[in-house]
Amino acid sequence: MRRMHRVIPLVLALLLAALPIQAALAQTPGETKIIDRIAAVYGSSAGDLQAMRANGLGWGEIIMILELSRQSGMSAADIQAMHADGKGFGQIAKELNIDPSELGRAVAAVMSEGRSQGGQGAAPGAGQGKGHGKP
Repeated sequence: MRRMHRVIPLVLALLLAALPIQAALAQTPGETKIIDRIAAVYGSSAGDLQAMRANGLGWGEIIMILELSRQSGMSAADIQAMHADGKGFGQIAKELNIDPSELGRAVAAVMSEGRSQGGQGAAPGAGQGKGHGKP
């Protein structure tokens, strides 16, 4: 009986610790739609996008990382590390010779629900670039 009194608080503590994790993994229909849209534009997996969210990144930050990656050829992980080291996205863009305003356009294009083809169109900035990114 005495052991049971020790085990119960431990089990409750473990359950309470697991609740935020379970809540973080739960997706709303809106989140699913955003993930699908970002994945369609950038070719990222839903798992990668969810991992970025679990690391505390917002949707706009994720899109900016993926856009910088697309235009520079650097991996998204490397750009995410630059940002985690304290660099702003504008600073990173300038270092990579990318017009920082293209990041805002990319976020707006992906997040806009009014886009034709429901987010299935060309990557943001396609045909609008200033020659800084890859073709």
